[in-house]
Amino acid sequence: MTLFLTQKDVESILDMKGTIEAVENGFREMGLGQIEMPPRVYLHFEKYNGVLIAMPAYIKGLDAAGVKIVTVHPDNPTKHSLPSVIATIILNDTAKGTPLAIMDGTYITALRTGAAGACGAKYLSRRDSKVAGIIGLGVQGRSQLMGLCEVHDIEKAKVFDTVPAAMKKYAEEMSKKLGIDIEPADSCEAAVKDVDIVVTCTPSQKPILKGEWIEKGMHISAIGTDTAAKRELDSSVLKKVDKLVVDFMPQALIVGDFAVPISEGTIRKEDIYAELGEVVVGKKKGREQDDEITLFKATGLAIQDVGTASRVYNLAKTKGIGKET
Repeated sequence: MTLFLTQKDVESILDMKGTIEAVENGFREMGLGQIEMPPRVYLHFEKYNGVLIAMPAYIKGLDAAGVKIVTVHPDNPTKHSLPSVIATIILNDTAKGTPLAIMDGTYITALRTGAAGACGAKYLSRRDSKVAGIIGLGVQGRSQLMGLCEVHDIEKAKVFDTVPAAMKKYAEEMSKKLGIDIEPADSCEAAVKDVDIVVTCTPSQKPILKGEWIEKGMHISAIGTDTAAKRELDSSVLKKVDKLVVDFMPQALIVGDFAVPISEGTIRKEDIYAELGEVVVGKKKGREQDDEITLFKATGLAIQDVGTASRVYNLAKTKGIGKET
């Protein structure tokens, strides 16, 4: 039988702490070479400014396999009153190939992306990090800060968005939700001044973060760009970073944040220090000095979706949540 789980079902089961555990375990399995995960496959709907992405993965240690089908249509909120990201995850029985579960993946995508950023910060940022700078205050602006608060004692976040109303709403809701001070900034530069961790999570196609703003000891989580057309980081940022860490090399090399600087000759592929899985299992060291500048580039991995979906499925079975047919 196949278990069907709605977004409401998933939300009733999944929290950020559990998602971080699932995502970190996925990176660990990746570092041990115990996964099978081809690069994501894209279909481009240029007429509608959207894409459809297929993301399959097999995590051997969990004996969990499946695929996420996700669409990204940035115009959805204004044109159709729908989320810009809509996803469905199919979890398969590896022994028989039958579908174990079909579940909403939209909420999972939101949390697992925040969890990935948190994992990068856990291993690469200073342990005493207390102030975060968040650029882009949509779903990921919230998820990323939630994740950071799970791995650090964050006391304050300086935040910026191009929509002033979004900043006001974010400050009110997130300060109440997380119990920390939220300070709206009047520019990207102001949002990253005197902070410990910088998070960019926008759909920008032009660089929004400059190297001259980056201070010694900072950690940067670059989250927003996942296609060749998107770019959040100016080439000067990558030139200034001491350790460049990515989630998955084949995907990182094709997104604008890395593809453009490599084509310019600003950096080389060899300048990328490690994949995060290598750091999690200890094959490569994470942060070693307080004054290091570190960067984690997340492109979004199917192992994060499958690992989190497996956790959701097991909890749902235990709690009797969902509908089986």
